Amino acid sequence: MTRPCLDRALLVGDYLPVAGYRVTTEPRRPGEGYARIEWVEHIHNPSFVDPDSMDVIPELTDALVAVCCQGLPGPVLLRSGDHRVLTEVAPERLVWDAEHPTWSMGKPLFVGGQVPRKVHWSRGDLAAPVGVSPKTASVPPTRRAASFAKPASALCIGDYLRIHVQFPKRDRGIDEGYHRVEWLAHLTGEGIAGLLVDPTWANGTVTLVTVQGLGGMLVLPEADVHVQVQPNVERTVWDKEDTRRGGPPFTLTGAVEPDPDVQRAKDADHRPAAPEDEADLYPTVFSTPEARTLHLDGVTAVRAVPASALPWPHSLFRCEYAGRGKRIARTYPGGDREDQTAHAELFAELTEEEFAACPYHQGDWQAIAEAVLACAEVDEDEEPDRARELYAMSHLSPQDRQWAQDMVRDNICWDEGDSSLTNGQHRLCAMRAAGVVRVPVHGRFLPGAEMAVVTDAQEHARQTVETYWIERLTELWGPGPWPARLGPVLAGHRILRWLLPRPERRRE
Repeated sequence: MTRPCLDRALLVGDYLPVAGYRVTTEPRRPGEGYARIEWVEHIHNPSFVDPDSMDVIPELTDALVAVCCQGLPGPVLLRSGDHRVLTEVAPERLVWDAEHPTWSMGKPLFVGGQVPRKVHWSRGDLAAPVGVSPKTASVPPTRRAASFAKPASALCIGDYLRIHVQFPKRDRGIDEGYHRVEWLAHLTGEGIAGLLVDPTWANGTVTLVTVQGLGGMLVLPEADVHVQVQPNVERTVWDKEDTRRGGPPFTLTGAVEPDPDVQRAKDADHRPAAPEDEADLYPTVFSTPEARTLHLDGVTAVRAVPASALPWPHSLFRCEYAGRGKRIARTYPGGDREDQTAHAELFAELTEEEFAACPYHQGDWQAIAEAVLACAEVDEDEEPDRARELYAMSHLSPQDRQWAQDMVRDNICWDEGDSSLTNGQHRLCAMRAAGVVRVPVHGRFLPGAEMAVVTDAQEHARQTVETYWIERLTELWGPGPWPARLGPVLAGHRILRWLLPRPERRRE
């Protein structure tokens, strides 16, 4: 279990999250991603923080919290705010971590740093973690990921840095402890003198790093760090797509982001060839080859998708006709797909007058869709003026403009092949009813893949219902001519559906 704890309330002995989620088929190890705090210092009025960062985060003008954690290659300057700490840890790990510290400080490391003298008022009843045995035993892998050592100053964005070595060794997963470097910068000379009480600790260069899942900035002296030779390819794609990643929570005066090409050249001087069977360490997390190909080779962006390629709603609970949809759904055996087919059936029977009675159906959705797609096709970094002009959407009515700008900020989300979409069921219904052919959707897709055939929304709805009942009868009777003949009959006459066996009791 975890509990929130304000950065200024953290104490020695707390277990702090130091790494993000690890994409793997292995079960998550007990306590994975958390490390014991061994040293805490509060840096009052931190003069080494860039003034622009102080403007963005006013709390930094008061105090910045630094911690040293068991197993980490350097101290961490924490982002301001809450952090989650573990409240239960395996008893043997509690003992081992306390008896085998990584850090022996004695005095503050950072300029302005002080050891806190009292417990922060916001800590409340949060106590030290208690010893609780893990519910399931971990199975160690036969071999772990290959790694190599290189100087911290040679780190590259995208490296999988060993951020933590958790006890006991036998429980560590294939690539546990290695996490993606998302940003880095170097400090030298006066920058180091402004940061560290003893500049010699840096050995000439301080490398500042953010790592996926670490709630702050890692401060590394010029010493060897360990990096994976060949990370799990499925994991690397996932980590790069993680929308939570980004730059540092603040910047330091004098920090310089290095040229990526220079860093790659440094890396090449140290990186060995990967073992031939390295990729075989990682069983795929995908159930089909198609899903894996989409993950590895796909692109995530806003693009135009035929409305007939998108799934029907699974729930329209705020819809005026939601009750009517539920009554239709009761004629189906039950399940998510049946709910979606029932919504297609509802769509097919609504009249123009009934659509018009819904506020969502009163906009110019063709113009809205075109405006959203135009915004998606411009590169904001390369053409900022054009991007602002398109986002203004001055040609739309105030209400349509609001809906369009909301769709730019709050996309309809659907990955190619998914059985449902999120964040846009009502809007998609309105576009279907308005005859919109190209719907702006954000999600993952394969560039160049053949698009679905465009079908009129009413015809698409009719085909969806008929196809469902043909397949349902085929399941009951097996292949033959009768399912194809009677499926359309059941699609048009709900009373006849009650004659079929209902193996599943419908969910309430």
